[in-house]
Amino acid sequence: MRKGTAAIFLTLIFFPGHYILAQPTVLKGAWVTPEQDLIEIRNLGRDSSNVMANKLMQEDYFHLFMLGDTLSFQHIYTNSRTQFKIEYVDRYDLKVVSCDKSSLIVKPVSKLSKAYFQNRPLLKLKRKEQVIDTTFVFEKLVYHATQAWFSPTVSLQLDNRKNLYLEINNGFYGHNKDLATGQYMAVLDDSTYKQCITILQNSSIRSLRFGNVEVKDSPEITLIIYFNGQRKYLKSTFTPRVANDLLSFITWRLQTYASLKLIDRGYELER
Repeated sequence: MRKGTAAIFLTLIFFPGHYILAQPTVLKGAWVTPEQDLIEIRNLGRDSSNVMANKLMQEDYFHLFMLGDTLSFQHIYTNSRTQFKIEYVDRYDLKVVSCDKSSLIVKPVSKLSKAYFQNRPLLKLKRKEQVIDTTFVFEKLVYHATQAWFSPTVSLQLDNRKNLYLEINNGFYGHNKDLATGQYMAVLDDSTYKQCITILQNSSIRSLRFGNVEVKDSPEITLIIYFNGQRKYLKSTFTPRVANDLLSFITWRLQTYASLKLIDRGYELER
């Protein structure tokens, strides 16, 4: 085993023929490439919370096992042809070439993982929270979300003067935690605005893409971002996992901002 690879193994349990990583602390978290590939490691074993996504906007959940220096992302399933008594395993194996606190290089080594990542020889990933675009200068953000399930219809705008405008149509008021139907305004406090800018700088806005697959029962999200004299327009029912932090901040911080005050008239936002 290479020394660089061995350094990431904090706790090892021996099984016949394999070394299994018990707690891959260094590897846990989300890792991304500039092409929007993503590997998210949460838990080992039969826990399908681990995620892989490729630059073609395909995203899948996996069980994950650490076999020596290999991350074995697996789909484990049964089927009716064998009366659900036999388990089948599809392995998407990635050999760890090198890893430290900020970077991860892996090599697809199984047939399925090679196909998943378009036969690229190596994936060079960075820890997501450390991918910060310090040249990003925020100007304005416009967000729209259509209604889905018990969620409201939302239109929102934030500018670089910290002015927040929210228009909400909430037919489920009383059954969710969103505001009642109406138009609201607020001026963000410095801490919340700074956090918003940090998340934008960490969201790879310049290269961010939404998928073109329609996802039923999901809201259609429109995201328009003005920055550095540029305009970024995204619209889809399929939003990639790399955008989760930004969209969650909009939904759970801006949309529910405590200082929002009801106003008498609304504004026509860009769509």
